[in-house]
Amino acid sequence: MGEKVREGLVRFFSGLLAVLGEGGEVEVREEADTFYANLRGRFKSLPQDDKEFLTALARLAILHIKVNLRERHSVEVDINGQEEGRRREIVARALALAERVRGEKRSIELEPMPPKDRRLVHLALANYPGVRTFSVGKGEERRVVIAPVE
Repeated sequence: MGEKVREGLVRFFSGLLAVLGEGGEVEVREEADTFYANLRGRFKSLPQDDKEFLTALARLAILHIKVNLRERHSVEVDINGQEEGRRREIVARALALAERVRGEKRSIELEPMPPKDRRLVHLALANYPGVRTFSVGKGEERRVVIAPVE
C-alpha cells in the first residue's frame, strides 16, 4: 500500500519540477503516519524557507493522492532537508532542556510553537525519565512546558 503512494508522490513531484524547469531529485519515505517528500537540488524558483509554499505543495500532493490513487494520507514537503534539520534541532533542544529540568528540578516553559513542533517535543520527551510535558495557552500563544516528575 505505502509503496504505491510513495511512487505516486515521486512521479508527482518529479513532474512538478520538470514543469518548473528545475532539475533535482525527489526522495519520498513513509514515516509513522505521514509521507515525507524531500526535493533535492539547486533550485532557482522554489522558495526554500517559505512555510506557506511548502504547505501548499503538501496540499496539492494530498489532493493528487486522493484523486489519482483514491487514498488519504498526510504529506510533508521539504526542500533540501531544511525542515528535517529544523526538526532535529527542536528535538535536540528539547532533550537538552529536559536534562536541565531534571537537574534543576524546575519547569521550563518554551516559546509559542505551531502544533507540529509541540508534538515533536512531546514525542521526543514521552519516555524521558524524570520529566513530563504538557501544553499551556491558546491559539498562537500555545507552548510546551517541560516539568520535573515529582
